[in-house]
Amino acid sequence: MNTYLNIKIMHLIIIVIFFSIIKNTQAQSNNELDCKGIKWEKNKTSYLEWTVKKGIPKFLIIFKINDNIKTAKFSIRKANGGAVVGLGGWERKTGEKSSLTMTYSILNKIFKINSRYSDLRIEGKCTGNLNL
Repeated sequence: MNTYLNIKIMHLIIIVIFFSIIKNTQAQSNNELDCKGIKWEKNKTSYLEWTVKKGIPKFLIIFKINDNIKTAKFSIRKANGGAVVGLGGWERKTGEKSSLTMTYSILNKIFKINSRYSDLRIEGKCTGNLNL
């Protein structure tokens, strides 16, 4: 009877390990980046968070700035040395020119955006995976 109990415990341990592996695999297969960082614009800095989502045909970057949501669309491609680069702009152009360049380092997970027509810079650290 003691060996029967040991077998039941081993089965329970194997099931728990199996489900934890499946849960981690599903979490890592999520095709989103969640980022936190700093925005510099007009000699002011502010904290912001953003999410990079894969869309069809372009990637969407959803910024949360002081309880406001602003969206940008980017065409993204892989570059040399474990980097991802992209060109895009704000989804709703409200009188501003919106040419933005983006770089993301897969190795150290640093995300940067620069504006071509203004002094806007965004830089931060990300978690998650970005599969192209």
